[in-house]
Amino acid sequence: MPTKRKVFYIDGGAGRVIAAIPALEKYAKKHPDEDWGVLIGGWDSLVWGNHLLQDRTYNPDTKGIFDLYLKDSNIITPEPYRVNGYFNQKLSLVEAFDEEINETEDHSDLAVPKLVLSKAEEKTAANVIADAKAQQGDKKITVVIQPFGRSARVDRNDIIDDSSRSLEPKAYLSLVKKLSTKYNMILFAENQFFLPEDTYTFKLQTDLRGWAAIIEGADYFVGCDSVGQHMARAFDKPGTVVVGSTFAINTTYPDFFQIYEKPGQKKYSPIRICGLDSHLADRYNDTCMELSDSQVDELFNLIVKDIEKKVK
Repeated sequence: MPTKRKVFYIDGGAGRVIAAIPALEKYAKKHPDEDWGVLIGGWDSLVWGNHLLQDRTYNPDTKGIFDLYLKDSNIITPEPYRVNGYFNQKLSLVEAFDEEINETEDHSDLAVPKLVLSKAEEKTAANVIADAKAQQGDKKITVVIQPFGRSARVDRNDIIDDSSRSLEPKAYLSLVKKLSTKYNMILFAENQFFLPEDTYTFKLQTDLRGWAAIIEGADYFVGCDSVGQHMARAFDKPGTVVVGSTFAINTTYPDFFQIYEKPGQKKYSPIRICGLDSHLADRYNDTCMELSDSQVDELFNLIVKDIEKKVK
């Protein structure tokens, strides 16, 4: 019998998709003549323009995709969170995807994530940044800030993140107020997270590719454990990532970004492995992103020093 087509199903958030790109590119280079594909739910646009992956990637919601393509395939769902080196803080998300997809522990030939933008996307982003500068006094440096991650939700007038990956609103407002005195600030957030007190940022709504282009066109990135920092890494954009309940070696790029973590102990949250245990770990880590006034000052000063060092 002929070998069935292999299809990698990359599920989860957009950040996971970007983190999987290097391993998928590596597989493409090692298997150029093999009939294989990629299935990405909701975020397939993140590989548009990628010559190795665009023509192999499909959205599972495409009409007829099951009967026409998937029915005669073997569907493989890589799960980096279940790789031993990942949940023991020895591997990054990018490396764990490599171990799952390419069945290897040798990551020496693994590239960093890359996104490909069109000229039109870059021009639109340049116009957004120009508008932000015009609104905020045309300061020299433009910073994109993403304070709230995918797990954040709005409960009446409050923003809550049960996983403790997002900045607390009070800490965010204090930090962005300080940053806005020196830089043009663009808020990366959906409109339900626009705070009435936040008069310090330029706000807009666009899709993920639009945000990727804005981050590529800006000078610096400040964020949490969410998709924005993966985009910033894809464009070699310097930044500061504030890490809460997760571990930097797993979820971000500590060899590239400046990492800020509140001092104190935290537990690994075995999400996608143990069910309830992950929620118990989240409770243990509940105050990871509650920053005092002095800690906000410290974070602000670290960001300023990093920008002075890395943004020319």
